[in-house]
Amino acid sequence: MLASYPHASGPAVDAAQQLVRSLRLRGCGFTVSAAGFGAGGSSTQAISSPPGALLLDGPRVLRDLLAFALEQGASGVVLHLNNLENLSEADAARAADLLRSIRDQALLLDGLHLIVVQSHTQVRSVFSDPVVLEPLEPNEVHQLLEARYRSLRLEPSLRVHAPVQGAVIDALHELFRGDLRGLLKALEDGITALLGLTGDGEGPTPIGLADLTLVLSRRYKLELQDHLGTTLWQRLEAWGQRDMQAVLTQADLVMLWGIKQPSVSQTLQQLVSSGAADVLPRRGGDPLQYLLTGVTRLALS
Repeated sequence: MLASYPHASGPAVDAAQQLVRSLRLRGCGFTVSAAGFGAGGSSTQAISSPPGALLLDGPRVLRDLLAFALEQGASGVVLHLNNLENLSEADAARAADLLRSIRDQALLLDGLHLIVVQSHTQVRSVFSDPVVLEPLEPNEVHQLLEARYRSLRLEPSLRVHAPVQGAVIDALHELFRGDLRGLLKALEDGITALLGLTGDGEGPTPIGLADLTLVLSRRYKLELQDHLGTTLWQRLEAWGQRDMQAVLTQADLVMLWGIKQPSVSQTLQQLVSSGAADVLPRRGGDPLQYLLTGVTRLALS
């Protein structure tokens, strides 16, 4: 909010600025991917306390700043809690405890809207009745990418050349079950490997599904084999040979792999943590269900 309205002033803004200044960032790093679809960064923090900073009440500052935004005509403020789905199980438990400790004082304010990106039961339990957002429709993904392509032009007058055929986006959308992050990561990985493919002089030829799938299959197979080792990879292959679309329980995998339930449970923990398999949200007292991720299905294709 402070960055969006640098010229704003008033007691609420002053208090928020002082709170922000109490965190000094050191050793920050940031990278942007080659084709512009991904980014990453890292930083370490050292905390300093200017006079009066410790007297500031964080939830009160947030309430006052939110009230200030509403007074300026805003309909509300969206707080996007991202990357929670990448936490380990232990970290997810700690994150859930932290969110629960500040929920009533700081997260349930009138006019404050939370978008929480996560896949952990512990985090999901923090909010009693969340509205689950559906994945973007394929046409919405096409619109998002077209806007991204336009923004990456060196000159506004240049023609936009889509790097891949439209059918590629539709196929990846289905493969990753609407997971936009997985789709964009696969698109980024494939395009980076295939940069340099050109057409007949009229501009780059959009990459087709066969070329992209071939490159991604080789890449993800090598990555998973290196990360998982022979035994886990062979179990993934057995799963894929049965049915790459199959949604299986631990009992199903006991039969498929011919190992005992504790070993199945341990294997699934490793596969889920490595991004090779997903676990679906539990429905009532039904057993947990697992399925192969888009990355794994590409690796096995």
